[in-house]
Amino acid sequence: MRTLVVALFSLLPAIASAQSFGTSASGAGYWDFSIGAIYQDSLSVGGKGGTQTATPDTSSLSVDSELGFGLNFSYNFSNHFALGLDIDYINPDYKATIVSEDPQDPAVIIDHELTQWNFRLKGTWNFTDGPLVPFVDFGYAWTNVDSNVADGPPITGCWWHPWWGYICENFYTTFSSTETSWGGGVGLRYDLRGQSYLKLSWNRWELDSGGNSDDLTLESARLEYGWRF
Repeated sequence: MRTLVVALFSLLPAIASAQSFGTSASGAGYWDFSIGAIYQDSLSVGGKGGTQTATPDTSSLSVDSELGFGLNFSYNFSNHFALGLDIDYINPDYKATIVSEDPQDPAVIIDHELTQWNFRLKGTWNFTDGPLVPFVDFGYAWTNVDSNVADGPPITGCWWHPWWGYICENFYTTFSSTETSWGGGVGLRYDLRGQSYLKLSWNRWELDSGGNSDDLTLESARLEYGWRF
């Protein structure tokens, strides 16, 4: 995945320089599709572990910055307004400190890699018709985060293989959660000839992590190359 993102960053300037710039077709009634490279900034958050009435220690989570990959599908209702869906995949490293309810028990420290999927419904308002188009995004989203840490003992499954006979394997489930978020971004789009375009944006989404910890703020830069059809 990281190799794919780095390759995309490397190819985009070449794609842009190889084309003549100009105003693409009117947006109204057209679909847009883009692929994008994402840089998500690092973040940290603290929360209470256990009752925390007898100790100042708190649980915490720190997530490293990381590159990711994204897709966008959107429909242009007019030259200025579009409604679409982002699908993002990011795989950052993280470190979590989990404080037990019993102050006598030591804290559990997890240093691992999480899997993050973002599904974002968003509206886009374009301020001009092109070729250079400043825009704002706003919307609602769901973020699925998988810790990739087993949440219990394995489940054993067995089946009959026609060549190898009776086979049994262990399967693990992991700690995961899906949270809602809201937010948006600001950016610029540059229309190219041939119904294609480049987009660069900075995005900020507030993720509701429930009442046990502070809410997370996901900030990221997004570089996209897209087509209109």
